[in-house]
Amino acid sequence: MHFSIEIEIILLFMAIVSVAMGVRYFSQLPYTIALIFAGIILSFFDIFPDIHLTPELIFHVLLPPLLFEAAFNLNTLELRENIKPILVYAIFGVIVAVFVTGFLLHETFALFGLEIAMPLIACLLFAAVISSTDPISVLAIFKQLGVPKRLSSIIEGESLLNDGVSVVVYGIILSAVISHSHFNLVYGVKEFVAVAFGGALIGTILGLTFSRITALIDDHLIEITLTTILTYLSYIVAEYFEVSGVISVIAAGLMVGTYGTKIGMSPTTRVSVKDFWDYIAFIINSVVFFIIGLEVGIVNIFTNFHYIIIAIISVLVGRVISILFLTQIINRIDKKIEFKWQAVFIWGGVRGALAMALALAIPKDYEFRDIILIMTFGVVGFSLIVQGLSIGNLLKILKIGGRDKNLESYELEKGKLIAINGAFQELEGMYKDALISTHVYNLLSEYTTKDMEKAKDIIEQLAKEANVKDYEFKTSLKRLLLKQKDSIQESMKHGIISIHVGEKLINTVNKEILFLD
Repeated sequence: MHFSIEIEIILLFMAIVSVAMGVRYFSQLPYTIALIFAGIILSFFDIFPDIHLTPELIFHVLLPPLLFEAAFNLNTLELRENIKPILVYAIFGVIVAVFVTGFLLHETFALFGLEIAMPLIACLLFAAVISSTDPISVLAIFKQLGVPKRLSSIIEGESLLNDGVSVVVYGIILSAVISHSHFNLVYGVKEFVAVAFGGALIGTILGLTFSRITALIDDHLIEITLTTILTYLSYIVAEYFEVSGVISVIAAGLMVGTYGTKIGMSPTTRVSVKDFWDYIAFIINSVVFFIIGLEVGIVNIFTNFHYIIIAIISVLVGRVISILFLTQIINRIDKKIEFKWQAVFIWGGVRGALAMALALAIPKDYEFRDIILIMTFGVVGFSLIVQGLSIGNLLKILKIGGRDKNLESYELEKGKLIAINGAFQELEGMYKDALISTHVYNLLSEYTTKDMEKAKDIIEQLAKEANVKDYEFKTSLKRLLLKQKDSIQESMKHGIISIHVGEKLINTVNKEILFLD
């Protein structure tokens, strides 16, 4: 049965919500990886024949909001503290990985005498396509396992910036491919600097301009709209001037997140803007990862298995050499990065939607486009599923992270107490409605009360620990502040207090919530 595109989109969102609910309540599987599996399974039923990832869809619609949200929410303090390793990995890491991967792929094809003998420039093009990292699933696991802040900050910052660098490198190599000219390293470096710097300049100027405009307005809906306009405008203007739209969006997001929020946004607006972009990122990431599953599922993996294996090994070797080599430089100019962390950087460099978009953007008449597409889909599928699923085990083997045992025990006992309280309330209701006898009620009440008191005693003991005390205070205070906010909104809704006074009160509460966060 063939559905209309409107029905397919509704079914798409229903599938995404179903996966989200399933993961939330029944699985520890990272949400993004669960979406890929769902996409692969549903690809066999041909339910979504009209939904595909296209370069236009990703570059012009989906990518700018994802980049802006990531840049806007990036912790600027941690970015400044780790700017040296982030820049080295993001800029030089991409360049080193592209050349190592490209040369290795070319030599391996020649060594085995495969039927498709890709020239070096085509191998470099594939290396540029696959050079961007997308560690969404990895960062989600980091949060679960309590990985050190510096480690997650470097990976997050590198991922954000290397998106822009990889697109610039890809554009330079693709130009050489289209013009049938030899790749000129000197020209490439000049072009890279000009395109990257031009994009950063345009994004910074637009971000600064829009930040000043938001300072004149105190309406969260208008300010959210202005950030949305800025997201797409910074990309469009940069592309018009033939510089990097990706780097422009990142620069604009960083400018608004670091400068605009401080000079031009009230606490209420900052909370609203953050919530809006969190939602947009959730929707777009969900759609992208689900469609990746659909696309990977239809690729003839088995027929081209040998090409995919060679590509996976080449990409991993390129990542290994770039990380190990550049870390030696970083360790001389910044705080030392130990070998265990380097292993995580290597294995945590998963690939995602941007790589697929770059592969799809290669001109259709290019003779090596199909094999580059197949290798890209294979590497993306491998990295998201194999690397994404195993990164947690790697962290445990290397003994990196791990939640505080006292906090873990505190949450466990609190969970037990919540469950027992729910059961006790149900018991009270059953007795009130005469559904059980007094004798059974007394027996169950005594049994439930003992469990409740036991959990309370353990919580009281754990709460004496400084870290648990701090955690309990912050979470409890935030819950009270959210309740205050809810009560104020209800009072405004029923006319008990005026909108003007209510907004002032909500602004004060939001300021305290932001301080806690």
